[in-house]
Amino acid sequence: MTKRINFYKLLLERLWSDEQFKNYFIADPKPILYEFGVTVPEYLKKIEVHEDKPKLRNYILPIKEQLERYNLQEQNLIIAQVIRHALADDAFKARLLYNSKAAIKEAIGEDLPEDLTICFYQDTPSVRHLVIPMNPDNEQLNDSQLDMVAGGIAFPILRQSQPYILGLIAIDKF
Repeated sequence: MTKRINFYKLLLERLWSDEQFKNYFIADPKPILYEFGVTVPEYLKKIEVHEDKPKLRNYILPIKEQLERYNLQEQNLIIAQVIRHALADDAFKARLLYNSKAAIKEAIGEDLPEDLTICFYQDTPSVRHLVIPMNPDNEQLNDSQLDMVAGGIAFPILRQSQPYILGLIAIDKF
């Protein structure tokens, strides 16, 4: 676990501090993952990287059969509810992938901030999505946050006026 936490910490620090490195990672993450000691299985043909911004949040729907690898208890309750709903209801999942904010409003019955954009992406057997979280005020991640990052799921906070994510989808859980 400590090795994984150190990997995420080093990768996030570099992504947050080096714009050129971040752009290269977004364009072609596999070589950088290899550089950081992550072996990407052959069956993964593509890794897409999405970057959170102040008014943009990205979330990943895991492959239904791999849900047990994700710890939804560490996920924000709203997002955990939305993910469970999407994995149980294909019609809802289609709406979530097409218009995430409307689908979330349908699921929770509440409006989200008008200026907030939310995008959901679906992992597939040959495509994985990663999210680069926003740097939380340029502060160091504490041990609890690093544990959650290493646990393999981003955790959003939607109920704040400036929602954010402190996490990176696990890439070593392919």
